[in-house]
Amino acid sequence: MDKVSFYSVDYSDASPELMGNLFCLRKEIFADRLDWRVIVNEGREIDEYDNAFSTYLVGMYAGIPLASLRLINTLNPYMAEGPFRGFFNYVLPKNQLIAESSRFFVDKTRSRAFALTRVPITEMLLLAMHSHAARLGLDSIITVVSQAMSRIVLRAGWHYEILDTGEASPGEKVLLLNMPIRPENDWRLKEVINSKNNHPLHKLLEINC
Repeated sequence: MDKVSFYSVDYSDASPELMGNLFCLRKEIFADRLDWRVIVNEGREIDEYDNAFSTYLVGMYAGIPLASLRLINTLNPYMAEGPFRGFFNYVLPKNQLIAESSRFFVDKTRSRAFALTRVPITEMLLLAMHSHAARLGLDSIITVVSQAMSRIVLRAGWHYEILDTGEASPGEKVLLLNMPIRPENDWRLKEVINSKNNHPLHKLLEINC
């Protein structure tokens, strides 16, 4: 079986083909499946935070994107202080050592097509984000998540702090997480991935972030 490979790509350096693919996937997932109120133009989900300040982590299998997330350093404009600001009372950071993660997704349709349903791609994407942040010397990642996603992150082995809670809409609770970059989180993420597959981690996963 081919490895699932993760790469970091800056917005300014990314090929139009890759970004078009990612934005189309985001439209399918966030607009079509999850019915989020996102901006869709010509079959692509793209917003004002897709700009020169953004870095994307992309999970590929056989040359096809399966998963991605967007990272923006908090010194630059980011989503928690923009469209999500009204959800929270917490004083949001402007700190070179903290980045925000957003637009986290794993395409289950493509995963099924490649018979990867038993491969823990969500946990791998989290590990890729932790590895990338550690390489940059970041102290933590902040992100806005649903309660369900917060449980997924915790079960994956990444221990976090809940900075604040709010409501995106009546009855729809969201959490502002601070996700520290620590060796123990790296270790737990790898342990969970190892426990969910029958292959050694180095034969299943490649991180180039």
